[in-house]
Amino acid sequence: MPISTSDAALLRSSNLFDIDWYKKMYLDVDMLGMDPVEHYLWLGIRLGRNPSLKFCSRSYLEANPDVKRMGINPLVHYLRCGQKENRPVYPVLTQEDKHARITAKRIVKRRHIDWNDKIEQRAIYDLSILEYQEDSNLVSIIMPTRNRAYCIGHAIESVISQTHSNFELIVVDDGSTDNTEKVITSINDPRIRYIKNTESGGPSKARNIGLRTARGEWVFFLDSDNAWRCNMIEFMLKHARRSQISAGYCAANLQDDRGQRKAVLYADFDYESCLKENFIDLNCFFLRREGRFRDIFFDENLRRLVDWDFILRIGAHTRIVGLPYIGVDYYDGANDRVSNREHTQAGELGDLVTSIRARAKSYLTEAAPIRDLASYRVAVVLHVFHPERVEECIRYLKNIDFEFDLFVTTPLKESEPCIASIIDVFPRAFLFRYPNAGADIAPFLELMSTLKNYWLVCKIHTKRDVGRWGDTWRSVLLRSVLNSTDLINEIVTSFKLNPQLKLVCSKDFYKHGVKNSIPETLNQVKKLAADMGMADLLSREWAFVAGTMFWVRPQEYFRLGRYMCDSQGYSTIFRQDGALEHGLERMFGLCISAQERSRVGLVTDGTVEEFPVGVGHTNEGVSVTLTRLAA
Repeated sequence: MPISTSDAALLRSSNLFDIDWYKKMYLDVDMLGMDPVEHYLWLGIRLGRNPSLKFCSRSYLEANPDVKRMGINPLVHYLRCGQKENRPVYPVLTQEDKHARITAKRIVKRRHIDWNDKIEQRAIYDLSILEYQEDSNLVSIIMPTRNRAYCIGHAIESVISQTHSNFELIVVDDGSTDNTEKVITSINDPRIRYIKNTESGGPSKARNIGLRTARGEWVFFLDSDNAWRCNMIEFMLKHARRSQISAGYCAANLQDDRGQRKAVLYADFDYESCLKENFIDLNCFFLRREGRFRDIFFDENLRRLVDWDFILRIGAHTRIVGLPYIGVDYYDGANDRVSNREHTQAGELGDLVTSIRARAKSYLTEAAPIRDLASYRVAVVLHVFHPERVEECIRYLKNIDFEFDLFVTTPLKESEPCIASIIDVFPRAFLFRYPNAGADIAPFLELMSTLKNYWLVCKIHTKRDVGRWGDTWRSVLLRSVLNSTDLINEIVTSFKLNPQLKLVCSKDFYKHGVKNSIPETLNQVKKLAADMGMADLLSREWAFVAGTMFWVRPQEYFRLGRYMCDSQGYSTIFRQDGALEHGLERMFGLCISAQERSRVGLVTDGTVEEFPVGVGHTNEGVSVTLTRLAA
């Protein structure tokens, strides 16, 4: 077959054909005495060769079966048509590239030198205009102390000055030898209960005595060398009602010995970030003390990091939601603190941190959500990578007519206009930044330890246009989960009525797991399934959502999320054929099939029809489906 001179000229003018690399990579070119471009057009493509490291011939053909069927040279097609149609190109990956991994941990700022006063003022305003309905709620405040006569009066005064007056302050004196008792008993307030231990048992034991003594519906904690702002309790109880939570926290103003601000301690909560490093001080934390929460206590064997361990234990059972409001003035000066005298030997503190993290992972695995009002909340996870698609996603999100929590995951900066547009419409959205790794799948799995305490989760993302099919794929996926208020309510009702319903998604993109996977991707699935002890599920009929937009009971994906959070991470270079992320996309479907009675809801023409898992899928390839839907 003669070589087209125009094709050869086109390749020579493109930076996607690297003549020097091609000759170095394929030594037979010089041996045959051929021009590298002509060799690629005539023989190289038949041998599956690549024109440069920037362009993988095989990947382009697998991503574009129409090009493969027509027998067109992939690079020629891309240069003449593909780039105009926004078809992606894929780099050549070495075996080392294929197995290289990068973590995708959230980028968190825990201490703020420049605190965002605007965010705090908005939070204060929103709470100030809410009607206060909690004044009848008895609040128990637990204050452990030891030899703090010189400062405990200030801490108690901050409690007495609270706008919420229905409280009991339980002061547990852990064997003070100064005049702490005299200071406390001199304060004439019947709401103060003083308990004195004759011997010191440590702060955990003192707090546990307070917990066992507490009579309130809610429990707060305040150390005797810190102080609260006057509306701390009122705002936290309003926050609990508005957010439907059983545990929450505020920000802390960290002060030096002169009472000057050093920083503000605060970050919105997700379990994995808190597991990496604590950013919630116990003085800022509050907890509903009812039901199974009454069975959770501090570990009296711990002398340091007690609050971190306790908060991680609570977070394994229920949603924790922070409020960007400074409710605590926290002493962070040079004076002696009891906890700072523990585990001071080299390596001891590091060993303790490792131990607490290991315990927390066991809490997560063993703890079921405590079922109360807080556990029946819905979350939506929106991953933003393509800014131009944000407004479209916002339009669909507006169709949700009930309260929900919105998690926005993105590698983009907060200053991006598209991010600001989301916050304008959903001011209480949680904005979590992640590295650009693992596409939309990595942040979703990194959040799974947090999402497991929600009832339902809807996952969407700003999926790019795909080649000649344009926005068809994204549009169909979004319509299948958020097209109208009636559809959303039908989906939610379906989950309420059938506990076996695990997943709802587009029928058109619910694809057969094996028939819609290339061998390289199936190998990824087999390895993941084997590592997770799920290899036997591969013998069943299973399917997955091509494009990863769906409604799901998040507990179904907790094991997968935990596995990936503890793994080496995600692909360093994301591409079409056989990437780890494509294996994970299919694992979302395989995990659902773990229970034989599980069912999926498939959406067609705005209605939901339920099927046994692995049934109701389509066998046709994604490109065939796109062609059919775009027609």
